[in-house]
Formats: sequence, structure tokens, C-alpha cells
Amino acid sequence: MLPVLRCAAAVAAVALLSGLAAEASPTPARGTASSPGPSRSPSPSRPGSPTAAFGDAGKKAGLEIWRIENFAPVPYPKNDHGKFYSGDSYIVLQTRENRGTFSYDIFFWLGKDTSQDESGAAAILSVELDDLLGGSPVQHREIQDHESKQFLDNFKSGVRYLPGGVSSGFHHVTINADSEKKLYQVKGKRNARVRQVYADVSSMNKGDCFVLDTGKGDILVYVGKGAKRIEKIKATQAANMIRDQDHSGRAKVSIIDEFSAAIDVENFFKALGSGSPNKIPEESAGGEDGDFEKQIDNTVVLYKVSDASGGLKVDKLTQKPLSQSELNTNDAFILDAGASGIYVWVGRKSTKDEKLESMKKGEKYLSDNKYPSWTKMQRVVEGAEPAGFKQYFGDWRG
Repeated sequence: MLPVLRCAAAVAAVALLSGLAAEASPTPARGTASSPGPSRSPSPSRPGSPTAAFGDAGKKAGLEIWRIENFAPVPYPKNDHGKFYSGDSYIVLQTRENRGTFSYDIFFWLGKDTSQDESGAAAILSVELDDLLGGSPVQHREIQDHESKQFLDNFKSGVRYLPGGVSSGFHHVTINADSEKKLYQVKGKRNARVRQVYADVSSMNKGDCFVLDTGKGDILVYVGKGAKRIEKIKATQAANMIRDQDHSGRAKVSIIDEFSAAIDVENFFKALGSGSPNKIPEESAGGEDGDFEKQIDNTVVLYKVSDASGGLKVDKLTQKPLSQSELNTNDAFILDAGASGIYVWVGRKSTKDEKLESMKKGEKYLSDNKYPSWTKMQRVVEGAEPAGFKQYFGDWRG
């Protein structure tokens, strides 16, 4: 029966995603590059449509998250913000208000084990949310382990990765049953990533901090001898997050470092089930905190994107310095900013379908140029460009 069920699920996914892509009519022209048209008001979602779960999204400042379940967005509890399952895809909306005006960033986060169908649904639903918010949000694609600083800044206590996901039948409510012991490695100084590792001394190193959830009401923070003060702070914040998310605040957090009493250190390794300070691998085993991203060529180049003979055509226009006049409201462009990632700029006259296709073009560009799949990619719309994009144009106005 399994092959039949998988086939049925695939057919349902295709039908649903196709319906989403065609749900709205093409966006009408909204002015020209020299004379911007009026901004659109957020569009209400149809009752019963997959996007109805977005509800009143973007109506007030703050963070909202949806997890993709059966190809539809499901609101993610605020208490779980910052906790991501590697088999899932999520949509994160950051809303800011300035003097009564709202601005938005939409991040679609893809776990390393998420299915192609779920990641595709996240991309399409992000465009749907974008449309509901008037077409002005900046979209960001975020890949597990390689998130942008802007994404990580949304989670002051860091982000935590856990195994499993909705599609695997993983039951999230039992992830931290009282009898289950878990060890987490905390990496990063400014933005912390908390990753579950095998609960054994061999998973540790002397340069990082680790959080041991004993599953018995105690959460122990082990501070490696070579860890910096800021890393200790981040690990403590991560422990508090685990306490609040997984134990409803009912667990005791303790810090174990080189100044702790011998009995406390001994109790840590007893709770871990093995090891001693002398058996912890050296600091080099943990890698450098700054080595999360491969640095690619930092030459900034602007390309015009078009479809030629059914394939993607990318024409190189110029290198720095760039001019705003090179951007045409009728077209799409790719700005390759080297190690900072790529921007996909979409002209004001583009349709909703063209916006969706723009992200696919960006992914094709990354693939054709053999860039890492996790390279940072943002989609920006004419008239709502972020400062990070504008900085590459010496004559930018507005």
C-alpha cells in the first residue's frame, strides 16, 4: 500500500500547489520606474483556501511563524519560536511599524531533511503571503545551518534544531519526554545555533558550550575551558529556552565550568552517562564559529534575466559601480553580491506568477554557477528595496 499512498500524496500535492499558483489573477501594472504607482492594500484570503491560516498576518508589529503541514500553513505557537525541526519547512513573517506604516520581511526556512514538495509549498505560500500584504515584503530563502544574520536576529535566545518533522510522522509533543536525555551543542557568538548531538562525551569539545537536558528536571550547561564569555551567555539563554519550551519553565538550570566544585562536574558526567573533563576532545574538534559559510567571490555583478527558448537566459550587464537606471520596471534582474549572496530584483509591472518564477530563476542561477545550495538569496520588489540592496548603487534615489 505504501507506493499507492505516496502516489496519492504526490498527486494531491501537485493539485494543491497548482491551485495556489493560479489562485489569483495576474497583478495589474502599478506605475512605471519613474512614476511609482499607488501601493496595494493587503488582499483578504478566501475562506477555506490554504492561505486562510494567514488570517490577520502583518496587522501588528512582531514575529509570526507558520509550519507547512500537508502543503498548508499552520500557525506555530509563540512558545515554540526558535525551535525548528529538520524535516519541516516554515514561513516566518517579521512585521515592523514606523509612524503607522508597516514594513515586512518574509523568510521561508527549509530544514535539511525537508521534502521537495514541502519546500516548494513554502516558496509558493510565501508568494501568497506576499500578495496578501500588498506585494511589498522582501523575501528571504533560509537554509538550515546557513541562516542569515537578519533571520537569526529574530530569535534572541538562538535557534534550536531538532530531528524529525510532520511528514515523517514525528510526534513533536514527545520530543522531550521526562525520561529522555538530550545533549545540545551551542555554536556562535553573536547568533547562537543549538544543535542536538549524540549524548556522549565524544560529541563534546573544549572550545564550545553544551546543554544537557537530563529529562529529570535538571538542565546542565557545560562551559568548555576555551569557550568565551559571550558563548557562556548564549548557552545559558539556550538552556532557558529549552526549559521554557520543553518543560513549561519547570526545570532547574545549572552552570558547570572550570570553577565549579568537583562534585558538580562529576554529577554532569554521571548524568551524561560517560566521560570526564580529560576525555573531552580538544577545542579544534568543534570548528571555528565563523566557518558556517563558504566565502565566494566578492565581485558585485548585475545580470538581466529573461526566458529564451524555454530556458533561463542571464545577460551580464555591468560590474561596480552600478546605476539605478540599469533596472527596468518590466524586467527581472539578479545582483550577484559575492559572499553576501544574491538579490533577485523584480520590476513593478511583474505579475504574481513572475514573482514566483523569480525565485526559481535565482535557484537556477546558483545551480548553473555551482554556488553552494545554501547561498543567501533575497527577492526584492521595485519600490521596496532594502538598504542592503541599495548600497550597491552609487546613484540610488528614493
